[in-house]
Amino acid sequence: MNKFLRMGMLAIGPLALGQMSSAGGWEASTLDSAFMYNAGSYAEAGTAALTYDVEATTQANPAKTKMAKNQNRTSIAIKTEFGDFDVGLASYMSGAIQLSGADAAVAGCNPLTAGIAACSVVPSADVTVSSLALLGRYKLSDEVSIMAGANRYAIGSGDTVTALLGHYAVSGDAIVPTFGAAYELRDIALRVELIMQSKTKVANFKARSMFAGTGVTALTDVDGESMSIPQGVKLNFQSGIAEDTLLFGSINQVSWKDAQIVIPDVNGGSMNPLGGGVSGVSSDFADKTTFSIGIGRKISDQFSGVLSYTSESGGGKTTTDPFTLRNGYQSVSIGGRYTVDNMTISGGYNYTMPGNVDLAHELGGTPTGLTASYKNNNVSAIGFKIGFSF
Repeated sequence: MNKFLRMGMLAIGPLALGQMSSAGGWEASTLDSAFMYNAGSYAEAGTAALTYDVEATTQANPAKTKMAKNQNRTSIAIKTEFGDFDVGLASYMSGAIQLSGADAAVAGCNPLTAGIAACSVVPSADVTVSSLALLGRYKLSDEVSIMAGANRYAIGSGDTVTALLGHYAVSGDAIVPTFGAAYELRDIALRVELIMQSKTKVANFKARSMFAGTGVTALTDVDGESMSIPQGVKLNFQSGIAEDTLLFGSINQVSWKDAQIVIPDVNGGSMNPLGGGVSGVSSDFADKTTFSIGIGRKISDQFSGVLSYTSESGGGKTTTDPFTLRNGYQSVSIGGRYTVDNMTISGGYNYTMPGNVDLAHELGGTPTGLTASYKNNNVSAIGFKIGFSF
């Protein structure tokens, strides 16, 4: 029985660190609750390096330019058991907007004149969102358990976005209720788990902005900015289907359409830069659903292997959103897990193929002539995790 459960944790755990994204928007990783199902006390730490070969051509630059920055992601989790009650703590990177769009601009770029044709509509950004989740799990019986807790989302200190008509600094955090339930049949390594989080407004979300073209370096406070953590529902499942063989998968649905980021204009927008005006910026996220399925196989008493496939729905082949780099994606992952006494070492490789998308920018519903075209891109990642039972 245990061999199936451990293989399932490998599939859901470290390989998730290597995925390009989990369910659209700014999401980088979802909460992985698999560590809560280990017997006794358990701790793990994982890391992944993501290489983004995500390039685009623009109206200003026909040569392909790298639009997404490479990333490193880490996660740490620990849990302990008190009879029928488990308590766990998990830290991970839940979100990221890492863009290098300004590199696609060419000489003569000026967004306030005809020189706008030399500019890049794709922003540059360095924004990360970290999560710290506290979870409690109570076993109602050998088959049924319930889970509840809180997940704190925090935007990194000093995070910035530079768009076509403004530079923005953002900050904020929110505590999001998280709850779920699971059904298990240990004899066949069956586990079906439903995890949910509710939409939560980032009550203390703050934004400041400036228009770089004026030579003014001071950031101005923005009024009316808003950001929300979206509602999400994730179904994880696994089951033994033959001796030493495990089938697993997940369905993750996130309501991004109701959780946009909005930073309004300051003093009438950047068409009045000498008066301190800065144009606002906002997202146009679409609801996303991600499906994953895979198979794990015990090869020896110490080593198990796993292969999985993931697909995310897209928002369409065209977009007006400068933050959109893809129309969904497909990915494949391969990994392995080696066990020595109370220690496990896991590793995996993920290759993601983003869907092609064409961006045609609009301002107030009117096309600006600024475009970006993403075709034949890929993201590769390698991840490792080490875990201890004690």
